[in-house]
Amino acid sequence: MRTSPAEPETRDDDPKPTAPGRRKLPCPPWLLAGAVALFAFSVHLRVSDMLAWEPFRAHMHDLAVYYSAGQDLWNNTGLYTKNHAGLPFLYSPFAALFASAMTLLPLGSVPWVMTGLSILSVLVAIWCAWGIAGFAVSSGRLALTLGVGAVAMHLEPIQSNIAFGQVNALLMGLVLLDFALPKENRLKGVALGLAASVKLIPGVFILYLLLTGRIRAGVTAISTVVATIAIGTAFLPVQSAQFWTGGFADSSRMGAYLFWHGNQSINGMAGQAFVFDQPALHVTRLCLAALLGVIGLIVATRLGRRGMELPGVLMTALTALLVSPISWHHHWVWVAPFLVLLISQAMRPIGPRLTCAAAAVSLVLITACWPDPYAKDPPGSIGFLWWGIPQDDPAHALIFVVHNLYTIAGLVAFVVVAVATLRRPTGPR
Repeated sequence: MRTSPAEPETRDDDPKPTAPGRRKLPCPPWLLAGAVALFAFSVHLRVSDMLAWEPFRAHMHDLAVYYSAGQDLWNNTGLYTKNHAGLPFLYSPFAALFASAMTLLPLGSVPWVMTGLSILSVLVAIWCAWGIAGFAVSSGRLALTLGVGAVAMHLEPIQSNIAFGQVNALLMGLVLLDFALPKENRLKGVALGLAASVKLIPGVFILYLLLTGRIRAGVTAISTVVATIAIGTAFLPVQSAQFWTGGFADSSRMGAYLFWHGNQSINGMAGQAFVFDQPALHVTRLCLAALLGVIGLIVATRLGRRGMELPGVLMTALTALLVSPISWHHHWVWVAPFLVLLISQAMRPIGPRLTCAAAAVSLVLITACWPDPYAKDPPGSIGFLWWGIPQDDPAHALIFVVHNLYTIAGLVAFVVVAVATLRRPTGPR
């Protein structure tokens, strides 16, 4: 059977320990033990920082929104017409059912459960990314997963995802888990459909499946989405009508936050470059988003059809992050599998190994948390996005670049991959 679209057809009864084209990395026990210790120490540092600076590192604002929405769900129909814990609930009625189930847990345990699920989801995503990249199940792959996971715990998007109690890491884990399944697996598409049922943006991966010729998996994902809509409508008919008749597309509910620098998308960057009510803002952001969306899907499709699954999936993710009306900084948890891609390319015997290694280091430097030289309270490390550069400091001239760092870095990567892919003739790798 096929273990990924990049691999040749094999028979189920072939007597071999490892599928053709997949690397099995040996790993001595002491090195695996070291990777376990490194990851455990990294998690310890993350949790210690959360406990030491709870109002800043573990405020769980978004988790409070989910919990409040779940508490009010059966008392009224104001799921989408009122704020919950000060913010609107932006997810589907099906997601609201999960929020309601969350309220069955003791209140004090919910942040810890969500933190544990987020950390586990990051590990699952990294493990699956190594598999999609062509690495067989082995102790070496486990060591690599733990090593990258240790680094990922100190990247700002992942730290913020944990601090806000967000669901992005969970959705990323579902998406990559789905793509790691063999092509013939009948469940392929279900996890992706569930992710798209919570947030609509993961639906772009369904389009990627269809464009790369995996019709059955795409139909399964769509069927899963339809089933969740039916479940949501059965339990929450009024709220479902509000959401699916236009509420899902109403990004204005975020108000001025739409153009805040925490929105690391083309939309957010354009909003900072223009006065909010200028017509040029709306024309620029819509045209750029449409152009990048079309080019991104063309490039991702070519990569996928050439058997380069992980680059194709991540190009789809990058496109979604750039063109989405809202891509909060904690949506960029995809930096973890991007790191896997760059490291895996640097490990290849041929190709631009040094370039990929340099890109991996650059990705860590850009997205990691560093001590803010301008901050007094708290004295911990934060991402470059949040450095409080005073206006009288010469570095303030770069504030637009600093405030749009992920978007700009994403655009650079987008252009490099698009040019390299479109210049190559079509066909298998």
